[in-house]
Amino acid sequence: MNYTLHIAYSLIVWFFTIPASATGLFECEATEKSAWLSETEVTAKLTAEGWDVRRMKEDGGCWEVYGTTPEGQRVEVYVHPVSGEVLLINQRGTILYRKES
Repeated sequence: MNYTLHIAYSLIVWFFTIPASATGLFECEATEKSAWLSETEVTAKLTAEGWDVRRMKEDGGCWEVYGTTPEGQRVEVYVHPVSGEVLLINQRGTILYRKES
């Protein structure tokens, strides 16, 4: 009985905490959503710099971009939503670049 109750409680706690946690490695400072660059603008900026953008989503107040660097590395990149500046480059759990604050 206690074992079953413990498992049920653990699952309930897990269910409610997972959505609350950030999925990414990086968070940007809070900015007005109306000032953000669109997905198309960020993609165009990165493409002009030689990147290949596969997909992107909003995460931690940043644009989280999945793609390939100009050197051909498949990476996850965090981009500032207003300036379009690359803030962090991550490859399979290894941080390749992190902008100094």
